[in-house]
Amino acid sequence: MVLRVNILIYMYMALCVCMLAFNAAYAGRRKWADLHRPHKIRKWKERIGNLIESGQPMNQKEDRELMKKLARPTQLSLFYKAEQELEREGKQQQFLNWAGANRRIFTGTCEKYSKKSVMDKAFYAHLIGQYRLCGATQRDPFVKFMLQLVMEHSIYCRENALQALYAGASASIVVRAYQLMARQEIEHSAKLITDGLLAFSGDRLELADQLWAHWNEFPPYYQTAFINFIRLVTDRFCARFLPLLNEETDREVQFAIIRYFRRYHYEEAGPVLCRMVLEWNIDDWEFAALAAASLENYPGEDSIRALIQGMYSSNWYIRDNASDSLVRIGKDSALLQEVLQGSDRYAKDMLRYKLDQEKAASAQTEPAAEAAAALEQEAMTDDGRG
Repeated sequence: MVLRVNILIYMYMALCVCMLAFNAAYAGRRKWADLHRPHKIRKWKERIGNLIESGQPMNQKEDRELMKKLARPTQLSLFYKAEQELEREGKQQQFLNWAGANRRIFTGTCEKYSKKSVMDKAFYAHLIGQYRLCGATQRDPFVKFMLQLVMEHSIYCRENALQALYAGASASIVVRAYQLMARQEIEHSAKLITDGLLAFSGDRLELADQLWAHWNEFPPYYQTAFINFIRLVTDRFCARFLPLLNEETDREVQFAIIRYFRRYHYEEAGPVLCRMVLEWNIDDWEFAALAAASLENYPGEDSIRALIQGMYSSNWYIRDNASDSLVRIGKDSALLQEVLQGSDRYAKDMLRYKLDQEKAASAQTEPAAEAAAALEQEAMTDDGRG
């Protein structure tokens, strides 16, 4: 029994020594790689610089050699670092022209990276986006690969693939990517969706129309992000969005549409927003609060009367938004006296507070405006003298 215990101890000690030796070898290899990394980047930089300056097409041998090297993530990383240094020297456009003319080099590496780890795929997709290599059709090899990557479980991989499509693909291909994600029930970050669509390099109005053409194919999660994108792009969707303000539409989608009508005035939306404030439900107070905020863009007696009723709401958010909108569109209206002379102490106090804030803000802006006008007049006088 003692002998067996000693054997186990010796085996454990040997295992520890092997682990220490492996860690030391790995650390030494990393240190060696870090020491030689600047030299390797410099070599890549010289090679790329010579290629983009020569302007001559590469032969098949050079193509194969570059494809073989770029198929390795470590070499691709060095290549990217060298390109960044060239970009800092003002040669970005030259490099992009060279990369576009030699797409076949990167095309040959697509299949290699499709079999690598998720992080390697994400990095490769990032480079394709940076170099704007995606084509305009679904037959393009880069587009095919990016459409595969948008269905990966990694958010980094999906986002980099989408960014590559935003940089060079057409609106229909971007919509196709979201169709694939929706079918796989992938909920990508809503903020990344909105920001990414805004970064689309093509016609964003066409992209909005394409999204609307396939509207019913997307779940409410995606529809909400799309509305947020459209809100920042165009006012042409007022007539399309208004019918969606009904009980059958998802709550979050309706909230996004109400915010859309706060940004863009649409005459037919005014009565709908007023009705939301007047007929608010305790369980759905968000509708009335958002509608009250949106009515700041709909001046008129009906809006003012609806906002006055909102001031009497038992919900603080509705009263707060209603008072903000009232101060903006009805501070000179005689109807405000109904609140100020009424019996609801909370409504009176809130409205007086908002009015005092408005006066204080006006008092601060007037001296600044006068000073700016004086400086402008002085500059004009000096110009006349000169």
